[in-house]
Amino acid sequence: MSHSENIPITNYQLLLTILLFISVLMWNGCEIINPPESIPAYIQIDTMLLTTNSVQGSASHKIGAVQVNAGAELLGIFPLPTTVPVLQSGEQDIRVDAVVIESGISALRELYPFYQRYTTTGELVEGETLQIMPQTTYNSAANFAFVEDFNGGNSFVDDLDGDPGTRMELTFDDVFEGSASGRIVLNESGSVAMVGTGISYLLPTSGEDVFLEMNYKCNNNFTVGIRGMSSLSGEAANVDKVTFTPRETWNKVYISLSEEAASIGVNQFQIYIKMFKSDDVAIGEVIVDNIKLIHE
Repeated sequence: MSHSENIPITNYQLLLTILLFISVLMWNGCEIINPPESIPAYIQIDTMLLTTNSVQGSASHKIGAVQVNAGAELLGIFPLPTTVPVLQSGEQDIRVDAVVIESGISALRELYPFYQRYTTTGELVEGETLQIMPQTTYNSAANFAFVEDFNGGNSFVDDLDGDPGTRMELTFDDVFEGSASGRIVLNESGSVAMVGTGISYLLPTSGEDVFLEMNYKCNNNFTVGIRGMSSLSGEAANVDKVTFTPRETWNKVYISLSEEAASIGVNQFQIYIKMFKSDDVAIGEVIVDNIKLIHE
């Protein structure tokens, strides 16, 4: 009889065998549960360009983020510039929508309804970056009630505060684009200026998109509002929409007026700008340019 036969297995050896068997099962199980991660491709977008025609006015914009789709997948909203990871590979349809900040409030980001979606086709390769430069223009839904660039005149001629000394005038010294901008100046403590468009505009009142675009800079708080005009009674209702704080450099804003147009109860409207002089400045000033009233 061989010496290797009938050698008893100790409890220690049995325990060691069981633990080894369990470890093998757990290792294989982890490999099944956690398979190797896929290597993404990337889409790089540094900026989005806007082109306009003569009817649409300035190509100034503030597209600060984009919503990106690749194939059938919505990848999300990303601040610009951005590099977006994508798990799809091969040739894919890529769609980019412009996202803007509504009324200058950073928490209110939304797809701008009047910018055209950008579409292209690109080859996505694992570990590689596809760089695109999306371009947009105003889409067919955009109806321009007025565009004021102050190069040939001034739409804000209605003196709503009753003081002819507080009005909007053209300035040729501090201009965003073109030859002139609109400027309101207050130099007396407690003084106020409120100027409206000289024309009232027909706007949709059933919740359709209505936006006011504007470039501005100021050293004094000022307010933008909408004024409903009743053609029957001649009465007017003023609704202050948003107040902007001092800003030394030019800024672009998109102001939604859809809710206000629907709630006032009329369909003719003026746009107004109002400013109360602050005691903190010797001369209160607001300068505006490229004002556009756009609706569906």
